[in-house]
Amino acid sequence: MTLLYVDTSALAKVYLTEIGSSWMRKLVSPTAGHTIIICEFTPLEFFSLLMRRVRDNNITSIAAIILQSAFLNDYATQYLSINLLPSVLIDARRLILQYGLRPPDAVQLASALEARTTLGGTFSFICADVNLLSAATAEGLATDNPNLYP
Repeated sequence: MTLLYVDTSALAKVYLTEIGSSWMRKLVSPTAGHTIIICEFTPLEFFSLLMRRVRDNNITSIAAIILQSAFLNDYATQYLSINLLPSVLIDARRLILQYGLRPPDAVQLASALEARTTLGGTFSFICADVNLLSAATAEGLATDNPNLYP
């Protein structure tokens, strides 16, 4: 079983069309056979990202509502969510201090580390943020960046 922890920067590519979207859609497709792991915090980040796109006039409000609905359906049926346990938040603080990560990125990485510990198996961290990928690599995670697959 291949476990893929997908952070918001990569998961958004499934719902929005940008560099790496085709690759991400294939990767998370149920037919690919991967277990897609996300953080309980990911819906908040995704909704914030959509609202930023609406404010910047990159998508319409109607499109944002449709994308929110699609995401919530997939969240309920296709993704395995890691809870924001106190241990995850404590580790996120360590990651902020050690790598200078922004709080949401530290929560994502701490959640991935929790998932690796809890679930085991072949595990990869998928993210479109080079600073976060660097920290994930330093923490011993195999990584991939959807921006490398136009």
